[in-house]
Amino acid sequence: MSLSIKEQSLESRISEFAAGLRYEDLPPAVALDSKYRVLDWLGSALAGSRYKPALIITKLVTDAGGAPQSSILLTGMKVPAAQAALAHGVLGHAAEYDDGHRLAIAHPGAVTVPASLAVAESLGRSGKELLTAIVAGYEVLIRLGTAVNPSHYQVWHTTGTCGTFAAAASAACLLKLNPSQTQMCLGIAGTMACGLQQTFGTDAKPLNAGHACQSGVQAALLAIEGFTGPEDILHGPKGFVAATTPHFNSAPLEHIKERQFLSTSAFYKVYASCGHTNSPLDAVFSTLQCRELPVPSIKAVHIATYRTAVQLAGDFKNQSEEAAKFSLPYCVAIALLFRKVTLAEFAPDKLADPAVVELARKIHVSENPEATAAFPRERQATVVFELHGGQVIEERIRFPHDTPDYKNLEEKFLSSAEMAIDSQRARLVKDMVLNLEQHSRLDSLMETLRGDSRPAPVASAGRTDSRHIP
Repeated sequence: MSLSIKEQSLESRISEFAAGLRYEDLPPAVALDSKYRVLDWLGSALAGSRYKPALIITKLVTDAGGAPQSSILLTGMKVPAAQAALAHGVLGHAAEYDDGHRLAIAHPGAVTVPASLAVAESLGRSGKELLTAIVAGYEVLIRLGTAVNPSHYQVWHTTGTCGTFAAAASAACLLKLNPSQTQMCLGIAGTMACGLQQTFGTDAKPLNAGHACQSGVQAALLAIEGFTGPEDILHGPKGFVAATTPHFNSAPLEHIKERQFLSTSAFYKVYASCGHTNSPLDAVFSTLQCRELPVPSIKAVHIATYRTAVQLAGDFKNQSEEAAKFSLPYCVAIALLFRKVTLAEFAPDKLADPAVVELARKIHVSENPEATAAFPRERQATVVFELHGGQVIEERIRFPHDTPDYKNLEEKFLSSAEMAIDSQRARLVKDMVLNLEQHSRLDSLMETLRGDSRPAPVASAGRTDSRHIP
């Protein structure tokens, strides 16, 4: 006799959702958005392919070789699916330009898209099946991340931890595991779910995403062969919840089978920096829309925001691109000087620009207890511009601007992709991705992406420094 909804475990609900999801279940807006999730991740990965951690992981994986199952971007090679997922997980997160989710405090695309692409290509799945698996992974990560946070994020990197479950759900969906097998898959994945914030500012941060992808794929491949894991990996007395959070809200996971999709609530990166810089940057650009605000007129800038943003991004750092992306003084300075915050503003010449350094030294970040209390439901920031002559300008943001602009996302993809491939090839990839539902297989897309164009490495990217507290 089947259990009632109320009696079902969270693990079984998640498993039935992932195993039973079909493309026809996706509302049109969700199906459309899922294609832009692929496009946005690919842009981030192509841009990230030039970074030190991506170059190292790609060499490691391609040198090892193995069964030619899944493509590696720009290498002309195929490798085992789990290894492709590992490499692409690192590539997609290296540039810090991938999407995120405010309540889950995680990057869903960083783990679901690489894992899904690797498995879908290896199995000859269709574009519709790929998109369905990606949505399944998004739902698992967003709901699990929301359930364990914000307390989980005190130490753990949610993208690496909850992201392992998401990658496993995506892989299980593509492998067509039944609910029982999917529950085993999640149990196996849970014991491999890891990722610490101590890695921030080092090459190991994007490795958290890569490891989550690899572990999720491996868990699914083991489960289909009959390998077992705990059925109660989340709520067992020594399971994931007990190990990683003192505060757990099961509601988001309890409602996963109702298919009120949350994937479209993930935000797309507008700025090429840590997501905790977004609200202050929104405040800056909102101010710049209303007035000129010449840089010489600025005496000081005061930013009051929530504690996590202060802890991770409150200090001025310009030792490397990675450090600067986790520095509100640096990010606000380049926003005021160059009127944009793209990957170009983190190049070595900008990091060392005396004008950037001088302005950043005038920017002060402090905690606002009200904002801390509202986090992560809100991402409050108040920016006060103190001008020479005594004038004071204040701008307050409660919620960052997260409404997707698909036209701008297409332009973002092209500008990111063209850092690694020519414009004609980038436009071809864009057209293929935005018509994924028409593809019976992914061979043409992956062949286009697999072609070797040997991107030049980014000189400063990925340097580590023991002084970083990003």
